[in-house]
Amino acid sequence: MRTVKIGNRLVGEGHPVFISFEAGATHSGLDSAKALCKAAAEGGADAVKFQTVRVKDLLVTKETLIEFENAQGKQSETVYDALERRELSFDDWRRLKEYCDKLGLLFVSTPSGPETVDLLAEIGAHAIKVSKSDINHRQLIEHMASKKLPIILDGRERFEDVEQAARICEAKGMYDIVIMHCPSGYPAAHAGIHLKAIRHIKDIFGYPVGYSDHSVGTAMNYAAIALGADFIEKTITLDRNTNAVEHYMSLEPQELADFVKQVRAVEAAIGDPRIIFNSRVKAEHRRSLIMRRPVAAGQAITAADVDYRRPGTHIPADRYEDVIGRKAKRNLATGEFPQFGDIE
Repeated sequence: MRTVKIGNRLVGEGHPVFISFEAGATHSGLDSAKALCKAAAEGGADAVKFQTVRVKDLLVTKETLIEFENAQGKQSETVYDALERRELSFDDWRRLKEYCDKLGLLFVSTPSGPETVDLLAEIGAHAIKVSKSDINHRQLIEHMASKKLPIILDGRERFEDVEQAARICEAKGMYDIVIMHCPSGYPAAHAGIHLKAIRHIKDIFGYPVGYSDHSVGTAMNYAAIALGADFIEKTITLDRNTNAVEHYMSLEPQELADFVKQVRAVEAAIGDPRIIFNSRVKAEHRRSLIMRRPVAAGQAITAADVDYRRPGTHIPADRYEDVIGRKAKRNLATGEFPQFGDIE
C-alpha cells in the first residue's frame, strides 16, 4: 500500500488520518474564506480545501439548477449562482494561501481549468483535487499531473473513469495519489453511502483512500475510519442555516475541535488486529486446579477430587485431562493447588 506525502503529513496506512475541512462550497468571499480557515486551524485540522473556480471555465448557461435539502426541506439554486459565490481573484487566492501558511494549515484546492492549475502550482498549494465532473478530462488531468503536486481523485464516478484518471497521472510520473470515496447527494442519504467500497478501492488501486462526507452529522466519518479511510474531508460553514447548497450538512466552527478529537479517538481504538493472538486476561484472573478433598500418595486423582479457583498461576483449568486419572506422588491436602511435579 502506497504512502503519499501532502505538505509535511504522510497519508496512508500506519499514519494518522488526514483531516481536511472543505470550505470551498460555503464561503462567499475572501473574508468568510479566511474565517473558515481560522476555524479549521483552531479545530486541529491538517488542511483546508477550496475550489479555485472560474465560472467561465465551466458553464455556458445560467439556467441549470442544483437541488439540495436543508431544515425546511428540498431547495434549489442555479449552479451558476453556487459557483459564482466561490470565485475569488487570483490575488485573493494568493492572500488566502499566505494566510493558511501563517495558520500552519495545509492548502488544498480543486482547479477549474489550466489557468487555475497554474495558479495553484505558483502559490504552492500542497495538493490539488480532480473534481467528479473532470474525472474523464484527460487534458486537464495531464496538466495537473505535470505540476508534480499530490493529486486527489474524486472517486464518485464509475471504476473505469477513476482507473483511467489514475493511469493518466502515473503516465506523467505522478504516484502521489489519494482516491476519495465520495457519495452523491446534498446531503447524501445513508443508504447511498456504501462505506464498504473504501476497502475495495484500496485493494484495487493500492493507494490511500479517503472519505468525502456529504451526510448530515459526523457518524459516517467515524465509520469510514474504522473501515480503513486514510483521509477525511468534511464540509464546514459559518452558519448551517444558510439557504444554499452544502451548508446544511456542514459543521460549524464550534463543532470542529470535538470532531477532530473524536476522529483521533476512533483512530486510536482501531489498534492492531493481531491482538487476537495474544491473551488479554491476566493469569491471576483465570482458574487453576485445586484439591476439593485430600488425596493420598499413590492414589489416583478423580474428577470429584478437584475444583477450579483463581489464580490461574498453577495447573490451568484447561489442563485438567493431564491430571485426572493420574496418581499423586505425595499427599495432597484440601485447598492445595497441586503442581505437575506432584503427579505421576
